[in-house]
Amino acid sequence: MTSSSLNILIIEDADIIVNQLQILLTDQNSTNTIRSANSAELGLELVGQSFPDVFILDIKLPGISGIELLSKIKQDYPMASPLIIVLTNMPHSIYKHACLNKGANFFLDKSRDFLVLPEILDSYFIKNEIRNLKFNPPNSSLCNSPM
Repeated sequence: MTSSSLNILIIEDADIIVNQLQILLTDQNSTNTIRSANSAELGLELVGQSFPDVFILDIKLPGISGIELLSKIKQDYPMASPLIIVLTNMPHSIYKHACLNKGANFFLDKSRDFLVLPEILDSYFIKNEIRNLKFNPPNSSLCNSPM
């Protein structure tokens, strides 16, 4: 997992999946904050308390669906750029296209892609850290010093 601390919000109604995700995304070196909600409505309350770096969403939730929740996140927080991963047992192409078109970064099948989550988090945030270094190099004030 990444060395930096991540605020992760899992919105999933199956307790066994939430427990497995918490185990999978926690290691001895991480200081990640992992919160969970069993409905989109509760998830939105948690978002209001602390905006996550990472959303892991199920599609089929009680009340508001994961796809509707995805739209709401993008609509209510247009300037935010969290990593949004849809993790579902409904990997049909119609759902995949809907989620990706609404702003999900990844669309994963629970039965096939579950174990790649730590790798996705690592690679995504390492790329962002490199990108930030390119635009905000350390000691950039040295570049502006007179000769």
